[in-house]
Amino acid sequence: MKSKVMLLALALVAGTAPAPRAADPAPPKTVGPKLEVPETVFDYGYTTQASKISHVFWLKNSGTDTLRLTDVRPGCGCTKAPLKKKALSAGDSTGVEVIFSTGVYSGAVRKSSTILMESPGEAPPVLAFTAFPTPTPDSLRPVTFSPPRLNLDSLRDLAKAPVWDCKVSVHNWSDQKLQIRQVSPPLAHIHVDIPKGDIAPGEASSLQITIDPVDADTMIVKSLTFEVSDSSHTRYTLPIVKENRWIQTPAAAH
Repeated sequence: MKSKVMLLALALVAGTAPAPRAADPAPPKTVGPKLEVPETVFDYGYTTQASKISHVFWLKNSGTDTLRLTDVRPGCGCTKAPLKKKALSAGDSTGVEVIFSTGVYSGAVRKSSTILMESPGEAPPVLAFTAFPTPTPDSLRPVTFSPPRLNLDSLRDLAKAPVWDCKVSVHNWSDQKLQIRQVSPPLAHIHVDIPKGDIAPGEASSLQITIDPVDADTMIVKSLTFEVSDSSHTRYTLPIVKENRWIQTPAAAH
């Protein structure tokens, strides 16, 4: 008798169990153009004065119709943000390289650029960055980079070399082991070999930076941003610049 009651109870419980819930449908795709900006703020950290540093922000059209961009308007003359592509078809993306001239800025700086587009009723997105230019980058802690800026114009004697090899010393001034990592996106034609493992307190290691040569008239304004494994995740940005033509030495001119 007891077994029959138990079977009946199990049957009643099974009959009242809720049916499995169907998976939620995917959200409908936005009808018309829709600008999506995955990253809106970038931190350069410490960098040098009288330099130019850059970062690429990506814009994506996640809508169903062509998105038309009209301009990227920087907040001041120290920032440039040329717009190379103004029409984005559905699913298409483009990068906007924001270039900051540090000039005589000293201390914490925050700048922004506004994206203008043909999209009535939608607030224009803003691309922002923070930086800390300093006139004495060799006094920073917990690490220092030497040199604090790569000037490729000084490589004029290597103009015919298959690649340009540059070494940057990273000195750990703290009392703990530190590691560094690159947080800026990889750059075409610029390859970085970061030291593996820890940099011991009081010791130094080297970044190996290899750059594919360009024509003497070609201008380069790039930068590499690194983050240290200290408690503050301190960042440093290394400017890479080539603005002038290589000057021939008298011997090379004959």
